[in-house]
Amino acid sequence: MAVVAAATLLSACGGGSTGSDSSSGSGGGSAAVPSSSLISSGTLTFCADISAPPLTYFDKDQKAVGTEIELGDAIAKQLGLKSTWQNVAFNGIIPALQGRQCDAIMSQLYIKPEREKVVDFVPYMYAGNTVLVKAGNPGAVTGIENLCGRKVAAQTGTTIVDLLDAQAKKCQAAGKPTIAVSKFGRDSEAQQQLKLGLVDAYGTTVEIAGYAIKQQPGTFETVGKPFGKIETGIATAKSNAALNAALVKAFAAVRADGTYDAILKNWSLTDDALPAS
Repeated sequence: MAVVAAATLLSACGGGSTGSDSSSGSGGGSAAVPSSSLISSGTLTFCADISAPPLTYFDKDQKAVGTEIELGDAIAKQLGLKSTWQNVAFNGIIPALQGRQCDAIMSQLYIKPEREKVVDFVPYMYAGNTVLVKAGNPGAVTGIENLCGRKVAAQTGTTIVDLLDAQAKKCQAAGKPTIAVSKFGRDSEAQQQLKLGLVDAYGTTVEIAGYAIKQQPGTFETVGKPFGKIETGIATAKSNAALNAALVKAFAAVRADGTYDAILKNWSLTDDALPAS
């Protein structure tokens, strides 16, 4: 996912916090984190849009689960900290970090130059984009290139919206109808628009699309080749160099002990693993 880098009003940030159990001090302690670097001593607080399975979502018991939840918890444990997850609407996630609602963002945040100007990153996996349609592809969509004149749903603030807007301009330049992009605050809401047949396609990440197809057989399919492969990273405030340095070491430790590979394998995301350094 991607997010608008410019700060907006913190009132744009929705949701609340949800506890996610982690070790309170039994981890490897790969790097000490000064209490002044945390909004709550002894706890690493993450901001995430918890609506994007298999990365972050609520299970039937309303517990935050997913690839990024498990990885974030493992990193916190490695630092000897508890972890907690603040559920924030994606388009307000960087302002939430800047407003000290959390210590770090872990929510498939794409590492892009404009974001690196406002936050620091610790890369942890790859991501890519794709176009999802209803099973059987009734609209004969072949990919992002032939969405001219069609209705497409996407989540506000994500990179796929930028890509769709860019494609819409290409449509207009070629004398074709534009793409009608409907934007929603949560990725799950955009996906529901496609399921209900209110749009022709849904733009999202490869990871989210793959999970939707697996969990709802016979409902969706992807079209065209994935595009825009990019690294995602844990984001920290520019003013919090100590935490960023600690996270770099903690992530390296969970890679070295096999935890990272095990988590990605458990969620069928081994293709998104960063190359071994």
